[in-house]
Amino acid sequence: MNKEQIIMVGTSLTSPGGMTAVVETYRKMGLFDVYNIEYLSTYERPNIITQIKVYSKALTSLFLSLIGKKIHLIHVHSASRGSFWRKSIICALARLFNVPYIFHLHSGEFSVFYHNECKKWGKFWVRQTLRHAQCVIALTEQWRSILTEIEPKAKIQIVYNPVFVPSQLPAYKPQKPNILFLGRLRQPKGVYDLLDALPPLLKIIPELSLILGGDGEIEQVHVYAEKLGIKKAVNTLGWIDGKEKEQILAQASILVLPSYFEGLPICIIEAMAQGIPVVATNVGGISDIISDGYNGILVEPGNIEELAKALSRLLLDEELCKKMSLNAYKTAQDKFATEPIMNQLGKIYKNHL
Repeated sequence: MNKEQIIMVGTSLTSPGGMTAVVETYRKMGLFDVYNIEYLSTYERPNIITQIKVYSKALTSLFLSLIGKKIHLIHVHSASRGSFWRKSIICALARLFNVPYIFHLHSGEFSVFYHNECKKWGKFWVRQTLRHAQCVIALTEQWRSILTEIEPKAKIQIVYNPVFVPSQLPAYKPQKPNILFLGRLRQPKGVYDLLDALPPLLKIIPELSLILGGDGEIEQVHVYAEKLGIKKAVNTLGWIDGKEKEQILAQASILVLPSYFEGLPICIIEAMAQGIPVVATNVGGISDIISDGYNGILVEPGNIEELAKALSRLLLDEELCKKMSLNAYKTAQDKFATEPIMNQLGKIYKNHL
């Protein structure tokens, strides 16, 4: 097994994003060492010259390895749009050289991309890419259904995103109330809805703060918060990961993700592993892991009143928070621990080498 080379393809591990966080967890849990995986980056940052250099280098390296018959399996991590087009060319090269590939989809906007943005030829190319994969990895049951509708002949398996789950539930420590958001600051993530929901909460809980951990439209968020008169309650950190993210999570009262599109958000799973109650929108695969009222609260995207009500419900009810904290932790233990997911990926690799 160790002599057989697997190439894993995705975004640079220095780039921010949930996909990077998942791959980095794979690396830390030992997947790369056990299965002889070499990582190939096809994207680094949104600069056209850098993109061309990084992608050209990746294609050249892959092509030479394929010619030399050094690759036995390719595991491709893809989002939508540019990410898909880049990865689909790699999948086409794999088909050309008769090398099996796994197509691992992370994007919550893939259905919108396929149905609303792809022309006829684009839809054909999407279906071809999915159909000829030895395995298409979907993040949840909901996403398996969506992908089956797009390409019924795709061979789909569900593999959850892994996180490191502590051996016991972190101690619940009531503290100055705060709401944590992790993700790119932009409208599809619902960050402006979250800002709109904050003023009525501050009337009830004046000491409440909103912590935004993510890159994106930071300046626009500051302007909007000032317009709403809540700028003092809003703290933007930029993109955070590693120890800094662990520290911020440890101090969070609630994690909130009011997105309009999602796959399986890694920030929700990370919060659940720490026993942090979650308020999220009922989109993508979120309802496959959050049971409303049990381990979190689900709201409809764009419903600011419902979002504010869910947040206030948790902030004002310590016993409910404790109950959801325990149930979130149990869910993370049962579904997202690294060892069973590593074993599942290992079986997929062995079946297709």
